[in-house]
Amino acid sequence: MKKYDAIIIGFGQGARTIATKLTAKKWKVALIEKNELMYGGSCVNIGCIPTKILEHDAREKKGYAAALKRRNDVTQRNRNTEFTSMQKNEWVDLYTGTGSFKSNHVITVDLGDRMEELEAEYIFIDTGSESSYPPIEGLKETKGIYNSTELQTLPEMPKKLGIIGAGNIGLEFASIYAMFGSKVTLFETGEQFMPKEEREVAEAVQHVLEDKEITIKLHAKATKVSNEKNQVRLETEDDGEFLFDAVLVATGRKPNTAYLKLEKTDIVVDEKGGIQVNDFLETAVEHVFALGDVRGGYQFTYITINDAKLIADHVLGKRDRKLSERQHVPYAIFIEPSFARVGLTESEAKKQGYQVLTNIAYVGGTTRSDIINDTRGLYKAVVNKETHEILGVTLFGDQAHELVNQVKMAMDNQIPYTYLRNQVVNHPVMSEIFNSLFDM
Repeated sequence: MKKYDAIIIGFGQGARTIATKLTAKKWKVALIEKNELMYGGSCVNIGCIPTKILEHDAREKKGYAAALKRRNDVTQRNRNTEFTSMQKNEWVDLYTGTGSFKSNHVITVDLGDRMEELEAEYIFIDTGSESSYPPIEGLKETKGIYNSTELQTLPEMPKKLGIIGAGNIGLEFASIYAMFGSKVTLFETGEQFMPKEEREVAEAVQHVLEDKEITIKLHAKATKVSNEKNQVRLETEDDGEFLFDAVLVATGRKPNTAYLKLEKTDIVVDEKGGIQVNDFLETAVEHVFALGDVRGGYQFTYITINDAKLIADHVLGKRDRKLSERQHVPYAIFIEPSFARVGLTESEAKKQGYQVLTNIAYVGGTTRSDIINDTRGLYKAVVNKETHEILGVTLFGDQAHELVNQVKMAMDNQIPYTYLRNQVVNHPVMSEIFNSLFDM
């Protein structure tokens, strides 16, 4: 049995961050990744970066084949960089195999041709998440059914694409493939489009997607899929039938814990399979930590990296970060134009008892919209009427994914909305919209 100061299961961005910080202090670290095509994690290989390359190139009117090649080239380069950074680190042993728990502090690694047992006082779990599939008849047997990872590998663009699920992933892929020229149909089981978002903004997003000739089917629950010659037949609960060249299942993701054999430990998981942690991301087992998607909740790379920094500070004695002190988390959906939000919607704020002021500013009302020749979208703000603190913003339009971070910093520091209203900014830029958005 080999002994280490620390073992990290999963080679994502959080794992790399922890490994870098621990080895700088001369900790001997074992880093385990079961798939050589996933060095660097989901963001590098199948998520943030490759999908945003496709989105960028689709927006730039580049062909699907050229965009796919660039996506693959950049992904391979980044993956190789991640691998090399750990391979060259004299304090890291990189294992390409499946790691699972034998006991609270002993890990078994299946390397294919042999098994290794590793032991460490500190263990970090960064195994991410995996696609979650709904109970649809024929889903496993039918050819032409893909998750978001698999769809990106198709050498040819599907002329007709069905997407089951209108969450973040479904919306991004709908926008990307429609811009490439696919005829996209989006299936949402609920009666509202983007039900958790501001109604005015959700309606604007829906109109823009429909202008891209994306068909949005609401209250449309997929019940059965099957093959008809080389196509996929999709049937819905209301007896609707559709034919597609490919179907993307984008119905969410779940913590990737199935192979970890957590039952052999004292680690506790919640009802959705997420590993439960305390304020320092420590599990029920002392010195065993979980970070990122495997905890459940937010599934963003920047959360994983922030988790890693919190854990490293705690383990290395700094201990000035706590999960409970993490402030407003923004998120973006990279449709075209982009959507972003941080904080509460108007209805959420009212349910929490706030007296609120709200305002809407249209992108078409800015000088910047004339320059970029794009008037689509609107921004909405919700503020506390009594304290003037910003409770939340929902942004849809040019630069939404960037500008949401400015508002997040204002919210974190309790800066009143009047500060953004009165700011003098350069011209002509999209951030000028805050002068009117916060003019309440």
